[in-house]
Amino acid sequence: MNVTLMNYFPILKLPEEIQALVVERVAGNSFTDLYGLRASCKMMKARLNMPPELFKTCYAERNPSTLYMKGVQFFFTFNLQEEGLAFMKLAADEGYERAVYIYAMTRKIFWG
Repeated sequence: MNVTLMNYFPILKLPEEIQALVVERVAGNSFTDLYGLRASCKMMKARLNMPPELFKTCYAERNPSTLYMKGVQFFFTFNLQEEGLAFMKLAADEGYERAVYIYAMTRKIFWG
């Protein structure tokens, strides 16, 4: 589907400033959208190969999937359970389906 979309909307023909804005907006939507954009075009891979900056942009935009990922990382990797659960709850409150499930199951498993 992304390849077909790229045939109708050749993003690389846009000025670089506009391309950067598109990437920023896509990053603000979800990581799934971001990876879809990345997979659809080889040249975009180079532009998108900046995880720290993209992560900061997504976090600043309060992107639910980013909050969820940060929560899972804090909770399970860094053993910062309160902080991790708080991030998961923020994402769940935004309606991010994975976060709703993981937040509920994590609370159930760890706190009954």
